[in-house]
Amino acid sequence: MTRVEPKIIYQTGERKDVIVAAPHHGYIQRCDYYTKEVASMLAEYLGATLFVAENMRPQVDLNKDPRLAPTPEARSLCCRYQQLALAEPIKLFIEIHGHVNGHYDVEISCGFVIDPDIAFDRELRSRLFVLQSAVNRELEREWQKNFILPRPSIGVFPLDDDVVMKATKTYLFQRIRDEQLNNRRIFGLHIEVFRDYKCGEVDTPTFFCQKALVKALAAGINKSFLEWPI
Repeated sequence: MTRVEPKIIYQTGERKDVIVAAPHHGYIQRCDYYTKEVASMLAEYLGATLFVAENMRPQVDLNKDPRLAPTPEARSLCCRYQQLALAEPIKLFIEIHGHVNGHYDVEISCGFVIDPDIAFDRELRSRLFVLQSAVNRELEREWQKNFILPRPSIGVFPLDDDVVMKATKTYLFQRIRDEQLNNRRIFGLHIEVFRDYKCGEVDTPTFFCQKALVKALAAGINKSFLEWPI
């Protein structure tokens, strides 16, 4: 039997204030297959720093409460990952995951219910609306008739209540929320991509669909977060 080794990939990007991460990537059971490929492509389009944890699940779940980690080593890895996500230069933290049972092909969430009485939340809602609109426009423009997959549906929580992968109980995104409530300007995006739109092979029919999707996500993120001062 081939032994699958866990590993971490960290590549600094041109933008030190944006991280794209795939904390559950891997090719073994309970990992998010091909999220490294999606995250790497998105980080390249955005000029962002890339973080990938490969083949660590189910032993280590980096975005969960470190106190629940099964070993001191796992706890240390969780803490290091979350410290990286919350480091002072970071203004936009993006996690890429894979899903098989969401309501939308791509489900994007900020990880919490927006409070209309908070100015930051009202601003975030506007940014999420721009994000969803820009991604859909780019997909409509770039999705080719000869693609083997239909144009993906895009759900954004809390704009769309029927998003399944809300990440409202994900520990790291609750820590990001705590930072926001302490008047820090940091944004988090939890992105779940349906399995059919991810692949590891280059220049295959699925790859061209994946590339068009990631390009659209990058265009939307640029429009809603990076071109609009954080």
